[in-house]
Amino acid sequence: MPTDNDFTKILNWPGYRVYRHEIDERRKKLRLWVQRKRGNRKIECSGCGRKFREFYDLSERAVRDLPWGEFQTTVYVEIYRVKCAECGVKREKVLQLPSQAPFSKRSRRR
Repeated sequence: MPTDNDFTKILNWPGYRVYRHEIDERRKKLRLWVQRKRGNRKIECSGCGRKFREFYDLSERAVRDLPWGEFQTTVYVEIYRVKCAECGVKREKVLQLPSQAPFSKRSRRR
């Protein structure tokens, strides 16, 4: 059985690691929960690009990713918000996610 570390390598989202996974073989669905790696401490404001060490709050966002074989893949990403002096409360910038779209950047290219 693959480990969370194996899924982290296959997902290949720089700065993030898989900490939980579920496989539904009957419905052919793979669900991965990811969070920032320990060394990935600076949170970038999606408005102005300023970097922060502290965050305002935390939520989870589900996005579709490329299918893994015959399995439809959903990735649940921990998303931080920062309280920026310039922009107000803003979500962090996550390179793998285009704005508010319900899919990752690489699944959009497909």
